[in-house]
Amino acid sequence: MKAKMIPYDEVEAYVGHAPGGVCPFGVNEGVAVYLDESLRKFDTVYPAAGNGHTAVKLTLQELEAAAGAEGWVDVCKEPEGE
Repeated sequence: MKAKMIPYDEVEAYVGHAPGGVCPFGVNEGVAVYLDESLRKFDTVYPAAGNGHTAVKLTLQELEAAAGAEGWVDVCKEPEGE
């Protein structure tokens, strides 16, 4: 199935966070979280933490655990030459 974005005005009701602060944890019940393979090139990531002005520093293992990730997917198109 092809990934698609949730319409802006439906994000908060569906996920539990407003656009700009959507993080992969603390989401509404029933929302499955998948992590993109493109993250694997980083040792540390800074996902949003619930609003557009906060972030949290996590290793990939910490992110996977905090998000309760269902798994890894490849939906990010990398720029050519990378």
